[in-house]
Amino acid sequence: MKKDVNFGLFILIIATLICFAGFTTYYQSTFENISTDYKEKLDELNKVTEDIKQQKTKLNETSYELKIKVEREGELSERYDAVKAENENLEQDKTRLSSELESTKTELSQKKAELSTAQTSLAQTRSDLENAQREVSILENDVEDLCDRISSLGSSDPICD
Repeated sequence: MKKDVNFGLFILIIATLICFAGFTTYYQSTFENISTDYKEKLDELNKVTEDIKQQKTKLNETSYELKIKVEREGELSERYDAVKAENENLEQDKTRLSSELESTKTELSQKKAELSTAQTSLAQTRSDLENAQREVSILENDVEDLCDRISSLGSSDPICD
């Protein structure tokens, strides 16, 4: 029996050693897998961190560009409002000047008509004056002829003197 107990104890020790060796191998393999997974996850985490840094940089650039765009848009809006107001003023001036131009054209047409009437009247008056001057000249010649006749008859007249 003592042999059986020693042999049983021996088998138990060997089984414990085999189990211990198996557990050691299992834990070493598991530790290596976990260590490999940890390194892979750490590498992935570093890549993700780098990607986040790049995205943050891009986001900062985009934010800066957006800020500049908003400022430019504000400036352009102010310029647009100023140009629009100036355009409205110019349109009002154009309308007013067009109205004045039409009024001036109408007045010019009236003045041209008045000038034409005055020129016609002047031409008629000149014609009448020339006719009257011819008639006066004829009458003066007639008076002279009559004065010559009166004088040839030996008489005198105060008009002939």
